[in-house]
Amino acid sequence: MITNDIDKTDKRSHPAKVFLACFFLLSALGLLAVSLIIARIDPFFRYHAPLADFPYVVDNQLSQNIGMAERFGYDAVITGSSMTMNFDTDDFTELLPAHPHPLKLTTNGALPHDIDRILDAAFRSGNEIRTVFIALDPSTWTAPSGAVKYPWPEYLYDRNPFNDVKYLWNMEVLLEYCLRPLAEHEATDLSTVYATDWEDDLYYTLDWILDHYEEPAAVAVETPKDAYLPETKRNLEQELLPHIDAHPETEFCFFFAPYSVLYWHGVLQENHLEATLSQEALLAETLLSRRNVRVFWFQGLEEVITDMDGGYMDEIHFRPAINRMMVRFFADGTCEIRSREELEVRFDALRRLLEGYDFDALLSGR
Repeated sequence: MITNDIDKTDKRSHPAKVFLACFFLLSALGLLAVSLIIARIDPFFRYHAPLADFPYVVDNQLSQNIGMAERFGYDAVITGSSMTMNFDTDDFTELLPAHPHPLKLTTNGALPHDIDRILDAAFRSGNEIRTVFIALDPSTWTAPSGAVKYPWPEYLYDRNPFNDVKYLWNMEVLLEYCLRPLAEHEATDLSTVYATDWEDDLYYTLDWILDHYEEPAAVAVETPKDAYLPETKRNLEQELLPHIDAHPETEFCFFFAPYSVLYWHGVLQENHLEATLSQEALLAETLLSRRNVRVFWFQGLEEVITDMDGGYMDEIHFRPAINRMMVRFFADGTCEIRSREELEVRFDALRRLLEGYDFDALLSGR
């Protein structure tokens, strides 16, 4: 009786074992198929350059910039914060004398270490990089050492092959970056990658700006003039100057973007105008001590920064036409500064503009 009971139990368990074996086999085959599809298309450019006939969608800065920097062919780089997102790389090729073919690697809200990591990837790519264009946002240069704006997906940056399962077995990558592009056949235009698609008549208006604007509270005590300098100096020395010094063959072109007059109103309200200008002076003067650096200061363009009903969609983000204007100025030298003295003259002009500006009328929508 005991023997028969054991035999019956074995017979009953056999289908379950077969089912489990089939399940695990099919799962393994499914994962293998997903891995092969993702590795072949490689939408984050982890393993190879883009396939010539695949319509790649590029819309994920943190996951795709690193692969683009390492695998694409280019001779110039555009990087930094969202101040660079509306550049059209075709404008650089058309308007600049050297006719560079840049790769845009925008990182929204980029902190100094974000820029450092992008430059690391670009310079180890094997490309001969002639020019690097970098947006300078003063508020980011007091960031803690090694801080990044958003967490980076480290499995796409390290050299640990075991981490690649997070990429190769990723259903979002499969569906959104492999299968959907195959179905829709709408590849991202890399010349305008990451650019905004806002409608001018809705977003670039004073009404839109004021509807989404919160005026900073007035601060009575002025920020000390040197308050931002130690952290700024440290970030320069750790994150940026090593790249400039290691690549004397590359021209580094830095620019202070034309924030709107409403941004400067916030600076005045929070009482750190002189501290901010001192920080900008340190950035510019330190960078200009290197022979392979150019610096452009677009913050004093009065007609641009006061165009609040058509030029901006918030305090700092401007329409693409202003990006094209900056490229023209890169080409002809307009707004380039070559010394601390030149910058101080421009600071004085900005102070006079802000002192005489009718912010009450602006904030009332007039």
